Parts: sequence; structure tokens; C-alpha cells
Amino acid sequence: MLARMSGDEFVLFIPELSDSISQAAWDAQDVAEKVSEIVASPIFQDGHEIILTASIGISLVTDSNVTAEHVLQYADTAMYEAKRKGRNSIAFFDSCITEKAQRQIGMNTRLRKALDNHEFALYVQPQICVQSGEMLGGEVLLRWMSSEKVTNMPSEFIPVLKSSGLIVDVGRWVIRTACEYVRTFLDKGIWQDHMRLSINISPRQFRDPQLLEIVQHSMNSYNIGPKFLNFEVTENLVIDDVDEAIEKMEAIKSLGAMFSIDDFGIGYSSMIYLKRLPFDQLKIDREFIRNIHRDPETRGVVEAIMAVSKQYGLKVTAEG
Repeated sequence: MLARMSGDEFVLFIPELSDSISQAAWDAQDVAEKVSEIVASPIFQDGHEIILTASIGISLVTDSNVTAEHVLQYADTAMYEAKRKGRNSIAFFDSCITEKAQRQIGMNTRLRKALDNHEFALYVQPQICVQSGEMLGGEVLLRWMSSEKVTNMPSEFIPVLKSSGLIVDVGRWVIRTACEYVRTFLDKGIWQDHMRLSINISPRQFRDPQLLEIVQHSMNSYNIGPKFLNFEVTENLVIDDVDEAIEKMEAIKSLGAMFSIDDFGIGYSSMIYLKRLPFDQLKIDREFIRNIHRDPETRGVVEAIMAVSKQYGLKVTAEG
């Protein structure tokens, strides 16, 4: 809903952007940037080119008790902050929750340049057989060293990658780089035929129509077989369309790759998915492993998960 308040002041009301305050902030920022671009489109009048700019203030409201007057007041305050910063800019109302949103939006901006600036790196965490001590493979872990020479925690930047959609492009880079790693390990004689390298696939990346093509092209580029790859997905990936998920998984598995269900035990429908989906391996969530030595109930849960895995013929990996 768009309204003219007075003079050159307008209000744009956008209800129910998202349940996530960070996602709502990104969506609001996106709308504000589009509005700013449209306002700045040249206007030709009597042979003259006229350029307008907009100073935009954003107020995010999560409290149903906040009045309409307060919402307008907050947005107005943010607008004057945008003017104070030099006009033709966008500002959020300054509160704790929007400060966090602004930090994440800033991170989103930096992440958009990180791939081109070669700021990402992959580390390999070994997966060890607890009985023999033999290395069975590994899992690639994404790390980001920003241009400010600051190492950012995955728990901070990966949610931003997922929410912004950047996870698709970064995920493609991860698959290609993981295949390159396998090629390097094979050439150095430190990777055996029974080893697999695990790659996390987010729900958004799994829905990428080019996923199968990316996997095939990456394997061909580095001349490695699919038997060396294992893709890890969470059960959230398949909630929307189980049949579509099965079809895509089967297509990738037909190449020779494997699939693991990640973070097992923290969802509500895991048993159903184990029965229907073509998984080869199950990863027990770290929360269950952390207290396994001192909490009998936790130990019982882990033993039950292992028993179910054996029933379904799945290998088991324990996180942590």
C-alpha cells in the first residue's frame, strides 16, 4: 500500500514480509533499492533532463502492540537518518533488532563479492572408523576469510548465504573444488578407492535445476569417478515434494554417488524419510553425541538410531 503523507513524503506499507527478521530486512532493503532506482529514472521536461533521488527510512515491526503512529514515527526517524548520511540512501530505524539486521545485510553485501575475490576456502575434516582407526573419507567444510582479513564463523555467514540465495553459486563452487581436492589427493596417493568426500547440499541448492549437470561436469573436469562423492542433505530438503526429491536423488545416485541424511534426530519425520528416500548413510546430530558418555537417555537414543540404521542397511557417522 502506497500513500502520500504530505509534500514530498510517501509511505510504503508491506505486511508479512517474513517470519524471520533477517529475511524481512533483506526483502525490505530489496524493495527500497528498487524504489530508489525507479525514482532516479531520468525525466525529460521541456528539453531538460530531471534526476530525482529518494532518502528512504525503514521500520521493521515484530510487536503487534506497536501502534501505527509509532511505526510511522520510527520510519520517519530512519528517513532523516538517511538524509543525514548524505541523502539518496537507505537507513533502518535504530534499535537492537534492526542493528542486527543491518549487520547481516552488510555481510550479505560483502558475501556477494567474496566468490569473485577468492575469499572462500574448503577444509577437509577426516571421518575415522572408531573400531580400526582407519580413515574412511572426509567432509568438506566451507570457510570465509573476508577482505578485511577477518575469519567469519560458518554459523554467521552460511545462514546469510542460504537466505540470500547466494548458496547456489557458492554451492556450485564447493562441488567443483571438492572434485579438484579428490583429484589432488588421488595424485598424491593419499586417497583410497573406499574413501568418499562428503559435500553438504542445502535445500535451495538441491532445487537448482542444474545440480546434476554441475556434478557431472565437475567430475569430468577433474577425471574422478562418482564413487568418491557423498552428498549430505537434511530432511527439511524433502518436506515440500518427496517424489521430486527421490527422482533427483536417484538421478545423481545413478552416476555412482552416495547420499547421507544429515543432523538425524532433530526432526520429526525422519523414520518416514529413511523408509522412502534412497539414503546410504545416516549422520547422528552432534547434540546426541556430546553427552553420550554421561547421559544414559542420550546413549539409549544413539543405540536406537544405530539399530534402525542397521535395519535399513545404512552406514552411520557420528558428528563430533
